[in-house]
Amino acid sequence: MRLESSEMRIFHAVARFGGFRAAAADVSLSQSAVSQAIKQLETKLDQALVVRDRPIRLTRAGRRLYRYVDDQLQREHALLAEMERLAHGRDQQLSVGIDSTTNRFAGADLIAALAGRWPEARLRLVEQPSRAIVSAVLSGEVELGLGPFQTRMDRFECWPLYEEERLLMISPTHPLHRPRMTLADVERIPLVVSSLDEPDQRPYQDKLRDRFRMIWQISSLNVRLDLIDRGLAVGYLSTEMARQLPRIRHFRALREFEFARIERQVGLFHRRDRDPSALARDFIALCQQRLERAG
Repeated sequence: MRLESSEMRIFHAVARFGGFRAAAADVSLSQSAVSQAIKQLETKLDQALVVRDRPIRLTRAGRRLYRYVDDQLQREHALLAEMERLAHGRDQQLSVGIDSTTNRFAGADLIAALAGRWPEARLRLVEQPSRAIVSAVLSGEVELGLGPFQTRMDRFECWPLYEEERLLMISPTHPLHRPRMTLADVERIPLVVSSLDEPDQRPYQDKLRDRFRMIWQISSLNVRLDLIDRGLAVGYLSTEMARQLPRIRHFRALREFEFARIERQVGLFHRRDRDPSALARDFIALCQQRLERAG
């Protein structure tokens, strides 16, 4: 013997509305069909479930059955609501660590495109220095990293997007600026960076920061640009940034120095020991569509 879903729904409606007529309207059946269903359920359980007064009253067995059925229907309702949220991405969330340069030119477009596909999803974009992104993905603070690859990426699954060139730039307004500068000149100028690295984690043969006597660590891209523009520091900037931002087109790349040029691979990365979520996979596909072409 087992309780059928239709039986439980009809009984629940009768108990909730206190009568057969209102219950019949609720379950879209005739009043006689509802009454017959209750009689059949009582026969199955071999005991009365309702006292047929106006309004009807539940027997002890009816009250016990009502508690059970009500609990089952509430669980079913909660499950269906959850499934509906999942189907529309409402319970999906994605957090991405992104470097300041990529965020400046692509962050808003990528989030807008993803939101168009997953309008109910929760999205979190965290601008971080390149090395901090690696740590954030490893710790689980963010699911995906989007930025320059670092030296050791063996713990990540990586999706390369484009090559980035960064040049050491100075503003002609700097008091030490000359058409051709010397190492002694550069050593007197602070280098502004987003973060400081550990010596054994440097991806380049030359220890670039060791060429400067003063290092300013500034996380904000706009502040770094402003410091260079004011003639207070030099910094490594992407050629794409110099091309797209009119405010820094007057900056000069210090091409007279071999260490003034850095090439980096920019892409996405995810912990190798975890599977990307559906939202993360869609974000990866979006980046490949939009940023690979840009590269």
